Amino acid sequence: MKPGLEERAAQLILAVVKTGCYLALFLGSQVLVMLPLVIATAIQTVTGSGVLNENALNAMLNERAMTYTLMADLLTLVIVLTFYLIRRKKFSEALWMRHVDAPTLWEGAALAPGLYLAVSIVLIALPESWTASYNEASAGIASGTLVGVIAVVAAAPVVEEVIFRGLIMTRLSRAMPGWLAVLLSAAVFGACHGHPVWFGYAFVLGTVFGSMDLRAGSIWPSILGHVAFNSIDQIRSFLPKTDAAVITFLGVLVVVAIVAPIVDRAAAMSQRRAQAPPVQRLPIVPGVYDFDPWDT
Repeated sequence: MKPGLEERAAQLILAVVKTGCYLALFLGSQVLVMLPLVIATAIQTVTGSGVLNENALNAMLNERAMTYTLMADLLTLVIVLTFYLIRRKKFSEALWMRHVDAPTLWEGAALAPGLYLAVSIVLIALPESWTASYNEASAGIASGTLVGVIAVVAAAPVVEEVIFRGLIMTRLSRAMPGWLAVLLSAAVFGACHGHPVWFGYAFVLGTVFGSMDLRAGSIWPSILGHVAFNSIDQIRSFLPKTDAAVITFLGVLVVVAIVAPIVDRAAAMSQRRAQAPPVQRLPIVPGVYDFDPWDT
């Protein structure tokens, strides 16, 4: 029996409330970690005359941005895991960290090079003022430190996929069509990135990752896809800023973007064939037909 209008409304309200709680947890952890550290950093940049040195403050915040981000991500993850540990719920079910087969697991990572190329092309096509604003906002991400790499490549993908796909998208999908839950969770994911350019490509990534996860019934494909996407960006940030290095990087990326999805798709088809039940063949006897269509 289909749920009535009141029941559906109650499910929708509950899903929205849960979404707000998970979002508050994510943003609250950022504020809880960053606000005291930002205040301490601001105090360090006060001049002898008691005037805040804004240039020094911005420089120090950019320098320490990845440390703050890593601490906030770890705090968010600890709170989520502790919450479900107290409730004695399996993480694999509560957070959608279910086991999937290898081709499905690596689907996100296989698509990541192509997604990165698409984002790069769009960024190049943007107006110069937009690009300058985006580069300024992204200054603290490519820090070149070990902490920065861990924060961007490991911590952020896991925490963001747990929050936005494992918790928000899955709860929304219980009260609305799956495609709408994917789009709404992707919009929230993009909005949390702040900058308009970030919102645009975070929304696209969130839509692709959410669609994969909804089909797979697990967030592992998007976690690995997110890790791969951020890893590519970190690798690019370490390369020399020469034309030869950029062309070589893009050339390799194009090849990987073409080959990786083909290999993953071929592996999926091969696995499907291996798991398919044997086909019942008709007897090869001239003039004889003894196949029973009711025989299963």
